[in-house]
Amino acid sequence: MKFNSFKSLLLFLSVVLLSSCLNTTDTTVVSTNAYFTGLKFAANDSIPYLSTASFSLVEINAATKDSMIVNVDSLPYKTRIDSVYPTFSFKTSALQTLYFNNKDTVELDGTDTIDFSKVVKIKNYSTDLIHFKEYPITVNVHKVQPKLYVWNNISADIDSHNATSQKAIIADDVIYYYLNNGTDVYGYSSTDGKSWRALTVSGLPVKTALNDMQFFNGKLFVTKDGDKIYSSTDKFNWTVKTNPDYNFKSLLYVLDNKLWAVVQSKTDSLFRFATSVNGDDWIIRGEIPANFPVTDFASLSFASKTGKQKVIVLGGYSSVDKVIKNSWSSEDGVYWIDFSEQNKSLDTLAVGASIITYDKKLFVFGLRTDRAKIHFKQSIDDGLSWKMPDTTYNHLPKDFALRTYQSVVVLKPRAYDKYDLKATIEGSNRIFIIGGKKATTNETLSDVWTGKLNSKSFLLQ
Repeated sequence: MKFNSFKSLLLFLSVVLLSSCLNTTDTTVVSTNAYFTGLKFAANDSIPYLSTASFSLVEINAATKDSMIVNVDSLPYKTRIDSVYPTFSFKTSALQTLYFNNKDTVELDGTDTIDFSKVVKIKNYSTDLIHFKEYPITVNVHKVQPKLYVWNNISADIDSHNATSQKAIIADDVIYYYLNNGTDVYGYSSTDGKSWRALTVSGLPVKTALNDMQFFNGKLFVTKDGDKIYSSTDKFNWTVKTNPDYNFKSLLYVLDNKLWAVVQSKTDSLFRFATSVNGDDWIIRGEIPANFPVTDFASLSFASKTGKQKVIVLGGYSSVDKVIKNSWSSEDGVYWIDFSEQNKSLDTLAVGASIITYDKKLFVFGLRTDRAKIHFKQSIDDGLSWKMPDTTYNHLPKDFALRTYQSVVVLKPRAYDKYDLKATIEGSNRIFIIGGKKATTNETLSDVWTGKLNSKSFLLQ
């Protein structure tokens, strides 16, 4: 790094000398524009990512119109910026001076390497050597590994009831958790998974299986094995509707603005798909395929990478109470493809699994402990093939109890709170694993685990 104390004087004398050599009848116009236009870093063998840095001006004071030079999209984790070859661009420039946090300065000549971890600002003089602009400089480097998932246990027990059935579901940015123990039905709500508020639940039978609960058109719906479907608008009070022609086996998902279910005819005992636009009136959509599950499956409606709406249904029990490992996929809910005929990578799936979409992947939780050493798998091709995640970046803690019949939900981004932006970003895009049955002992669990990909906390996605 070269500190040239006389460079300003030499440049100024050069301009004066040049002017004196010109014909006195000529007018020389010297620019006064010293505004910033760009900054680039040169890549080198040890720091290949530097050339990807894109710098721009960000206003930091609306009253004075002062701006800062910054790369809004941070450089990769652990990128070194202590020995950088920078190239600044300005409208015009006769002299560029960098200022450091230790009060040192350096006048740039294009050959110096700069430690940008200590740079605080740059001053640029226009070619008239009178007008100048000063800009603070910030070079952002990710301080955490963006690809790392951070998992934590945030609640040891939501309740002390020995549940026979339980379900957590997100409705209107709130997590609702319901359970029954054969004697009573209980409910809880939370906005963060840590603190839970008890609900007074009425209208739900005490032995209702809750794992097919769906949120549709502002209501919660759940079926009891029979011709009854229960719904609630306020999440407290439930009302019942009876179907004269069919018994409900389970609710499947929401697709194409319709609630879908598997029903069984009271006349011919056949199992069929049914849809409803309001949860009350149902239309039959055809028979289910052979080896299609009717209970205890994992299902998800999601947007594929191409933006097309799709549904996937995994595992569970068939209509003859047989455990199945099939992986079904559909774009319309009527025509189905059995992915398991083409790919057997989900053969470790346990009954009572859960599936979510997160970070452009599908995650399925609930694997057989005698076949898998990790609790979940991921798919990057919309559920066709499945593999273990890279445990360097994504693995549950050792004290996480492997389980089935857990509820896995994702708290999506909420409307930003301008007064607490950091808390809003930190609280959204989180995975919650809630309750279930311990895989080794079938013990009831009501704990809460949360996980989040580090990059989901970055303001710029």
